[in-house]
Amino acid sequence: MNLRFFRQIFTDSVVYGGADLLTKMLSFFTFPLLAAALSPKAFGVLDLIITITGLLGLFINFGLNNAVSIYYWDVNTTNVTKPVIVTSGLVAQTCFGFLAIGIGLAVIPFILPKIKILELPITWVSLVAALLFMAFSQWSQYILDVLRLHFAPWRFFLLAIITRVVSTFIGLIAVVRLSMGIDGLLLAQTIVLMLTVPLSLWMIRTDFKPASIDYQWMKQLVLTGYPYIYAGFAFWLFGSIDRWMLATMTSVEEVGIYSVAFRFASFVMFVSAAFGKASSPLAFKVKADHPQEYSTIYGDVLLLLIYVMLLFGGGMALFSGEIINLLMPDEYLRSGLPLAILCIGIVVQSTQQVTGIGISLEKKTYLFGRLAWITAGLNFVLNWLLIPTYGATGSASAKLISYLFLTGSYMYYTQQLHPVTVNWKRFMVLLAFFILITIVSIMFISESLVLSVFFSKVIFVAVSFLVVWRFLPIPSLKEI
Repeated sequence: MNLRFFRQIFTDSVVYGGADLLTKMLSFFTFPLLAAALSPKAFGVLDLIITITGLLGLFINFGLNNAVSIYYWDVNTTNVTKPVIVTSGLVAQTCFGFLAIGIGLAVIPFILPKIKILELPITWVSLVAALLFMAFSQWSQYILDVLRLHFAPWRFFLLAIITRVVSTFIGLIAVVRLSMGIDGLLLAQTIVLMLTVPLSLWMIRTDFKPASIDYQWMKQLVLTGYPYIYAGFAFWLFGSIDRWMLATMTSVEEVGIYSVAFRFASFVMFVSAAFGKASSPLAFKVKADHPQEYSTIYGDVLLLLIYVMLLFGGGMALFSGEIINLLMPDEYLRSGLPLAILCIGIVVQSTQQVTGIGISLEKKTYLFGRLAWITAGLNFVLNWLLIPTYGATGSASAKLISYLFLTGSYMYYTQQLHPVTVNWKRFMVLLAFFILITIVSIMFISESLVLSVFFSKVIFVAVSFLVVWRFLPIPSLKEI
């Protein structure tokens, strides 16, 4: 197989990441325009609607995207079975979507009087559009995930641009040009998603065959997918509880310090997410195509992933103080240390894409839910202990420790259920490198740009990564 597998991961990561990058860039540049057209109160209402419907989206999704990915490239799945799996999963998710819409529509009449009393800048149009938008977003994401299973990154890119970028642009016109407020924004985005349904189904026409619906497969997919609901809710809490606790235990200013660090660290998360989108379908396919070698391939991917993520995350952690000093006002200089710790934490988080592979292969998905809730509880306790003394830095440290616990737990169960073959000598070298990067990033944090320190860090990074490169499994990959 030589290095084709890894080249495909790299190429697909660039395409998937490009779609996300364009979306984020559009959101960044259109934000000032929306801010000028909407009041702070309107923004607050919009954020609340997005948060609530986001939780509703967990129910609509029902973990079916993950369940389909698990079975699609299973060794026992034939080309005849694949359309049955995809179609049955989509029909099941559509049913959950209509059920959620029905419940939401039944609740709206009870909400409208409260909206009038509070004088919120929305009408029933926003509520209905938000329900429809969330449902169609989930169905669109399902089709995007199927395209990843087809290894069709450019079709993914095209559909992602239409459903995300075009809908954002049309929504902006509704708000800025037509002055339709939140009603117009949500309605316009919903209409765009509805209009893309025929194109979306056409793109997966080889696997979408209504006549192949199988109720036994629907049941199997639901049973495999439902634990992801619990995991998703736990991760939602895990991702937001730090800000809540900072606000209640310290001050809003400390939340601002943490939020700035988190915004910059999202670049590293962006790299991790792009890799995940590219590698997830390949992970299952490589097991089917290379039954004698896939375990070793997984282990080598883990080593390369750690190296690449250290390059991005470790690099940003090392220069976190300089980045904050260069780009932010002086009152945010304390964001440097939380940024360094968050970047290191995201490096750890990225390894979950490999350390949890054995749990997925053995279809023990309930473990994801259990471990997610344990991690959320651990994160709460750590925040409670660390925030009073260390503030934003303590919250970032809590997240790092929680990520270490979660990926370690994944690896433990993977090695118990479906072991991954890891070259532990090389792993220990990378682990030592990870610890060194972490120590240097924290100990030599700089709140000002000192050229001698800056260039010392540059030399350290260049020499360290060149040395560690020699321990990567590149020669063995060429022999696969």
